[in-house]
Amino acid sequence: MKKFLHIILAVAATAAFTVPLAQTKATKIGFVTSSLVLQGHPQGKIVLDQRKKAEDELKPLVAQIQALQAKVQGGQATAVERQQYETLVKSYQARVKALSDKQTALLAPITKEVDAAVNKVAKAQGYVLVMDRAIAASSGLVIYADPDGTDLTDEVIAEVKK
Repeated sequence: MKKFLHIILAVAATAAFTVPLAQTKATKIGFVTSSLVLQGHPQGKIVLDQRKKAEDELKPLVAQIQALQAKVQGGQATAVERQQYETLVKSYQARVKALSDKQTALLAPITKEVDAAVNKVAKAQGYVLVMDRAIAASSGLVIYADPDGTDLTDEVIAEVKK
């Protein structure tokens, strides 16, 4: 009889705790394509133009480095060429850092606005989690997501343009 009473109590406890969990609403998870939001931002063109300008500025330096790198790695470079290679690499690294710092400064206020827009859209539509689609896909965190029902990119772009 005691064994039967324990079984009844176990079943009742299980039912009491699992029924409310089964009745909770589904968690909404959304995605945003950040690169498209940046393109749609009123100041996004400035950032993208600056990025393109930086890439164009670095191309000749990269070409010089690659030409010397082949000689240095092949053991065919003279002492002057090795010195020139090291100087070019240092110059490249300094220029990349300067351009990166400038890009970060340009992006900071835009990132703040985009984050606020994502927050507003997500709350308004009942999303509890919003991820960047590219990062989620490349990191392996998300294996499958319905592209039609979870993408908030257009809504975020509209909010950023207000």
